[in-house]
Amino acid sequence: MIRPPRRTRRARLRRIGTLGIAAALGLGALGLGGCAPADAGSSSSAARSGTEADAEALPRLDGQRLTLLTGWSKRERDAFAPVIARFEQRTGARVKLTDADERITAKVYHAVDASNLPDVALIRQPGLLRELVANRALIPLDTETRDRVARHTARSWRELATVDGTEYGVWFAGSTSSQLWSPDAGAGGAAPATGDWSAFLGALRDRPASDGPAISVGAKSGWPVGDWFENLYLGDAGAEQYERLSRHEIPWTDPSVARALDRLAELRRTRGALQPGTADESFGDSLDAVFGSPRLAERVLSGGSAVPESATAAPFPSPAAEPGASVIGGTVAVQLKSSDGGAVLLRYLAGTEAAELWIAGGGISPHGDADLSGAPNEAARAANELVRPGPGGTGRDARRFDLSDLAPSGFGAYPDSGAQQILREFFAHPSDVPRAQQRLERAAEAAWSTALPAPTTAP
Repeated sequence: MIRPPRRTRRARLRRIGTLGIAAALGLGALGLGGCAPADAGSSSSAARSGTEADAEALPRLDGQRLTLLTGWSKRERDAFAPVIARFEQRTGARVKLTDADERITAKVYHAVDASNLPDVALIRQPGLLRELVANRALIPLDTETRDRVARHTARSWRELATVDGTEYGVWFAGSTSSQLWSPDAGAGGAAPATGDWSAFLGALRDRPASDGPAISVGAKSGWPVGDWFENLYLGDAGAEQYERLSRHEIPWTDPSVARALDRLAELRRTRGALQPGTADESFGDSLDAVFGSPRLAERVLSGGSAVPESATAAPFPSPAAEPGASVIGGTVAVQLKSSDGGAVLLRYLAGTEAAELWIAGGGISPHGDADLSGAPNEAARAANELVRPGPGGTGRDARRFDLSDLAPSGFGAYPDSGAQQILREFFAHPSDVPRAQQRLERAAEAAWSTALPAPTTAP
């Protein structure tokens, strides 16, 4: 039995009870097994040709049933459905998609403990990946998949899925947490530019009382509040200090953390700025509040891996030390069960066709060679261009990976414990910054006491 650091089996199982199960996607053809190439005579709007098609050939998997565990929102699952349908068409396999929402980490640990493994899981946290490798729960990429990843994915992305020189994951999806999404002019009018943090707050305070709420946060999911904090911290403290905090080389009681929390409290206290009840709603609820009907708020801070079709984006209102610096994240596919089908699915997700189908649905991809012309809008194209180089860069071009996802899972991965819970509770009642810092530091000390070292990203 394996256990996540500083967590009990009872605590994990208590969280499992709320997990939802999504229906299987697609009806892949069933038949006799075989090893003939799957691609002879096939066609697709995203299909490759010539030598690239040969490089992306897949074997037949007729009759094989694969399980895929995800932690995505409905919008992300909808964008992913054509990818799975195409994989089923090309291989003859059937894929059952099981969704764990924000509780993906608990679901993965429960599956490993119960020896009820999915073939493949899509996880967001390099910290969780390292823990699973330490517990010998992941299967390394095979040679063909590793070569495909090396052709199409930047080194800084690959390093996040590498432990002791061995690669364990395919970064299929990216995300950017440094843009405020709103509907474009044709879908209800774009929100005005954000400016810097002071100008942003000033504009919120000066809004006419007749205007509706400006911001929806979706704080119940935990990580959206963390995204606000991380952007405020990166913008004020800078990329180097951000990296040090992500590795717990400076304490959470540092004055730089206090400044970011003070700014987060400013937002919470600005009258009329936030959608009523947003502290008790999920990220999916926030997307619906901004892009649904009726429209209940003007903007939501991005953080998902699929851009809404009608979206336009404005940069995060930086506190200024590194204006333009961005927080990015992603979703990495890992293989937990030793199966030919699982290895082939990872190989497919590393390829160009899968990336372009995903991008066409609004998905954000780290794939460096996928054609972006199929993206549904300019916001989606810009998000794809932003994440492609991976973490790195300096100044305005700085891109740093989501801080909580780099952390050990006991600190950064659970919505109802660790940093997510502490920041969510602080956001609901932002009255005591020193106490919040002390709580964060105690949680960090406990998590890092058993953690593997995180990889260092080259600038």
